[in-house]
Amino acid sequence: MTRKRGPFTVDTGGVDALLNGLSGRFDRKAAGHSDGDGTTADRHDGMPSQRPTTAAEPVVRRRKYTLLLAQDDALTLDQLALIMRRRTGRPVDRSEILRALIRLADSHQATTDALGDALDRHPTC
Repeated sequence: MTRKRGPFTVDTGGVDALLNGLSGRFDRKAAGHSDGDGTTADRHDGMPSQRPTTAAEPVVRRRKYTLLLAQDDALTLDQLALIMRRRTGRPVDRSEILRALIRLADSHQATTDALGDALDRHPTC
């Protein structure tokens, strides 16, 4: 059997202060950042997560593929990404490297021939 107790109160002053302190963090504007244009999401620091595309930049629709790599091939791709980062001075995504290699093989006959030779030697790459 339980007894009814009188009303009780919970002091939430500490929680309110914590929440008010956090909400102030999101009210600040980053230097040089204008109000959102509705085309990009904002990160927690208030800067756009991606650069909005302009009319001159066509929207490229991409298809997703799963790529299974042997450990040596994966390490080689990682090393290529690091080399390209050092060369370009910016992070280079592995998928960007693969897209560039595909375009190279498509547009340069010598690269296409080298790719064919590599596939002839190792048909189950």
